[in-house]
Amino acid sequence: MRKNRLFSIFVILLLIVVACREEEPLPTAVPTVTLPTPIPTSTPIATESGTETAVVNTAPIQIDPADIDWAPQVIYSSPAPGEEVLLNGAITIRFDQPMDQRSVEDAFSVTPTGESQKVNGNFSWPRPDTLVFTPQTDYQRRQTYNVQIGETAASANGLTIDVPLELTLQTVGALEVSQIIPADGSVGVQTDGAITVLFNRPVVPLVSSGQQADLPQPLSFDPPVSGQGEWTSTSIYRFVPDEPLAGATNYRLAIDDALTDVVGVSLASPFSSQFTTLSPEIVSIQPDSTANLVPTAPITITFNMPMDRAAAESAISLTGFDAPAADIAYEWLEDDRVVQLTPQEILALDTTYQLQINNSARAANGAASLAGTETVTYQTVPLPGIVRTMPPPGGPVERFQRGVTIQFASPMDWDTVEGNIRIDPEPATIRPFINQFSNEISLDFNLELNTTYTIIVPGFVADPYGNTLGEPYTFRFTTPGRVPIASLGLPPRLSQFSTSFSTNVDVIHVNVSQLDMALYNVGLPLNLLNRPYDVYEYNPAAAPLRTWSLPQTAERDSVNTLTVPLAGEGGGALAPGVYLLTVDAPEIGEDVRYWQNQRHLLVVADTNIVVKEMFGAVHVWVTELQSGQPAAGRNLTLYSEQGVSLGTAVSDQNGFAQFEYNPTQNYLEGATVISGQPGQAGFGIGSSIWDENDPTLGV
Repeated sequence: MRKNRLFSIFVILLLIVVACREEEPLPTAVPTVTLPTPIPTSTPIATESGTETAVVNTAPIQIDPADIDWAPQVIYSSPAPGEEVLLNGAITIRFDQPMDQRSVEDAFSVTPTGESQKVNGNFSWPRPDTLVFTPQTDYQRRQTYNVQIGETAASANGLTIDVPLELTLQTVGALEVSQIIPADGSVGVQTDGAITVLFNRPVVPLVSSGQQADLPQPLSFDPPVSGQGEWTSTSIYRFVPDEPLAGATNYRLAIDDALTDVVGVSLASPFSSQFTTLSPEIVSIQPDSTANLVPTAPITITFNMPMDRAAAESAISLTGFDAPAADIAYEWLEDDRVVQLTPQEILALDTTYQLQINNSARAANGAASLAGTETVTYQTVPLPGIVRTMPPPGGPVERFQRGVTIQFASPMDWDTVEGNIRIDPEPATIRPFINQFSNEISLDFNLELNTTYTIIVPGFVADPYGNTLGEPYTFRFTTPGRVPIASLGLPPRLSQFSTSFSTNVDVIHVNVSQLDMALYNVGLPLNLLNRPYDVYEYNPAAAPLRTWSLPQTAERDSVNTLTVPLAGEGGGALAPGVYLLTVDAPEIGEDVRYWQNQRHLLVVADTNIVVKEMFGAVHVWVTELQSGQPAAGRNLTLYSEQGVSLGTAVSDQNGFAQFEYNPTQNYLEGATVISGQPGQAGFGIGSSIWDENDPTLGV
């Protein structure tokens, strides 16, 4: 009931709106083209649900030419722009209305580009709006033609075209071979490769490999070659011989000019090409003559083409000096390109053998054979023996050597070797490693310092053929002690010390008789502060403030630490400043300075500076080393990586300061900030290039 009431109210309001609106003028009628009414051409069909019409076909819409009041236009042309025209191909032009055929034919012309002589042809009109021009003689091949319809062409109701038609058409060229593989004139062609022909246009329709029975097989060979041809695409033909081609043979290929492409264009002339296959050659022989020949190992010969098995086997021999010729088993691999020779009996040890491949070995197809005889001389492996040890008998032993390595003269039965070598004194743990390629066994264990080791290889260790070493092999060596060390117990290169603590330094020493130390005041060496690595080669010009010669009597090979007070025997702190500290010993050479900490910069200060380098600014935070509190009022100077002063600032009550900064390069070069002066209170140094190891706070 509520819905009915609402609907009634809506209808009343709608009537009020319609009654109150202004009267609008009706649009003016415009004449239009009258189209015929579609007439059903199918009859009703009785179905279970009643009678219905299945399909309604309409008659074509016809427009009375008298109703057309616009100039005719071309709406379609064939061939389309960019499409090639066959030499006898027709040209089709379709207009948007029926045309006066005589006026169109008179206005129509086809001329070669750059010429005035028109092409003669015949006209046909399959429809009142469609012209077809067929040339009386073939067009010229690969020629551009201009198609024109002049402004005198008129429609059936007498209206002429507003814009004359101009088309440019290109006639087809001949079918061509774009590429052939192998290329014409090729020599040294593999005998088992495919022959591939690439055409410049589609020759066959696109079909699957199983639908190619009726497709052309264009290639012919001289001498004849049997094989299978396949179109891998519409313009690529691939031929695979059933058998490898004959070696050292010249093959001629031909394609008849009757071959046409998919639109009937043929080759301009027959195509021919030729190539020569390679001659049989030996690519490699393994092992080569520089290696000892293992008596049971196979010899592998690789040829550059499939070979005639019987001819090759009869051409191969392996003969020993003072030993009978070897009986060989042959195994052919890789389509008869590779033959593996395996002796049927163990070859004589420590004997010279000669492998010979005569030139009677020939290719699998054809009569081509090797150009010459190939000969390789081998020496079979010797009886068991030991040719090298590491360390060598009597040493020397490298300081960082681990365990021992023993190299045998020939392959061994490693089960007779592993676990049977005696070591005295016996290590707690031994890990063996066997290298069969070099006939080596390595026994990895920790070598004790200053220890004489005796290694015994028992006489019963044997090769795979049962030949033994015979007598035990014994060798000895003595390990060295620890390398001499005199090194400062500080981080590498640079450290910071607080004036609130004694300036004491620990020195680590091993196997040295004396520690020679020197301390230099180096002022403000900005080059070293910016590049601490230079301290390794730095030699101060000034005399040292203090030197020490400290004899050492520690037990040999023990690691010891000595604390040295740099400010004097009574201890205390050095004055604020930058110092160079060096340590040396008579037993130590120059080369160790790069891995022992023997040259070190000391920054002694009461102020710590943290530097943050950024593009546009350098930010600094200054604190007191003793208390860790912010240090206000510190006079700060900023230096570039090259040591050039860039500006000054004073730290605020929070210890912060900022410098305007623009590096000279497009990267952050490094910036150093110094507070105060050496020898005065408030001295400190900070740098943006010091990493986590440079510097640290020393106490």
